[in-house]
Amino acid sequence: MIKRPLPYRGTVFVCTNVRPEGHPKPCCGRRGGPELRARLKAMVEERGLQQAVKVFQSGCLGGCEHGPVLMSFPDRQMAFKVEEGDLSTVLDEVAAAVENPDTA
Repeated sequence: MIKRPLPYRGTVFVCTNVRPEGHPKPCCGRRGGPELRARLKAMVEERGLQQAVKVFQSGCLGGCEHGPVLMSFPDRQMAFKVEEGDLSTVLDEVAAAVENPDTA
């Protein structure tokens, strides 16, 4: 194993999990997760935060019935039923936690 410090201080995981057609549980991959991730990545770039915040796609984070779901650090938040209009707030909170780690 090789360990290194993360090159960024904030991370956001956006569920993009896709379940098979006909599966009884919903999935974020069919409820806008990939589009939200793409938009959030663009917002990070627009704000010039690429060196501080990284947006990842993720498998299931739980809470499928309340998706799309995302999880962010260092503020240690999970967000459910995320819509595009929520992304600015999410990014504001992650950026604030990155700038002020003692409050996260």
